[in-house]
Amino acid sequence: MRSNWFDELERRGVKVTPEQRRKIEEKVNSVLSYEPRIGVFGKTGVGKSSLCNALFGQDVCPISDVAACTRNPQEVLLNMGSKGIKLVDVPGAGESTERDKEYAELYTKILPELDLVLWLIKADDRAMASDENFYQNIVKPHIEQGKPFFMVLNQADKIEPFREWNEAAHEPGPRQFQNIHRKIETVAAQFNLPTSKVIPVSANEKYNLTKLVDEIIFALPKEKNITLFKAVDKEFQSAAAGEHVKKGFLEIVADTITSVVDRVADTVETVVDVVRDIKDTLFWWWPF
Repeated sequence: MRSNWFDELERRGVKVTPEQRRKIEEKVNSVLSYEPRIGVFGKTGVGKSSLCNALFGQDVCPISDVAACTRNPQEVLLNMGSKGIKLVDVPGAGESTERDKEYAELYTKILPELDLVLWLIKADDRAMASDENFYQNIVKPHIEQGKPFFMVLNQADKIEPFREWNEAAHEPGPRQFQNIHRKIETVAAQFNLPTSKVIPVSANEKYNLTKLVDEIIFALPKEKNITLFKAVDKEFQSAAAGEHVKKGFLEIVADTITSVVDRVADTVETVVDVVRDIKDTLFWWWPF
């Protein structure tokens, strides 16, 4: 199929030498094998591991031993192997003054290395002073420089009146829904964030996880969202996010060809037009 795809390019006027083909394949394969590093922050017991397990459909985080997420950055990297995702499960703030100072140093070291940050708060938690302190003093400067960031309100099913939760539909009842959105507004105001950056979810109920995945995929650069989208449980892969990722992939291929191969000769079609027209044969690269 590869040769058919390159043959089609040449038939349409794009001449590709063996060396150029090698460069194109190297570039695209490097994008497809990129390992995004996702920071998962939050206090102990907020449900970081449960959320990761729900999103990726497997036990990627050790749920039981929170203390194992030590102060050594190398020890908190969780590699999903063939999935190509690295999760950084960071110990939570607010345990003690001594530990918070230590964690502040850890956060400062890790944040520049991350592609995206998820900060988890229990949806019914009112004690957010330590979270706010760490966010304002350590995380916010990185966010202001453009690092994608989302505040995730986990365990949304625990918001009052929790007995109203619709277990059959896995969604909140009317009053619960209103209270969830009041909580979004409260957290957004306290952390000085747009409400769009505050996402309520329930890992146990699998509530709103597709929405969270959509926001993450659209926030990440196209070079970094492909392997993450592939790793997410298919249950939470929306059609919109899938199309966004594939569109970005096509743009990457077109940009790569344009940078490696001379512009199309003897034809009015550009490389981008050729790639778009033969996109179905392009997906020999696409491992879905």
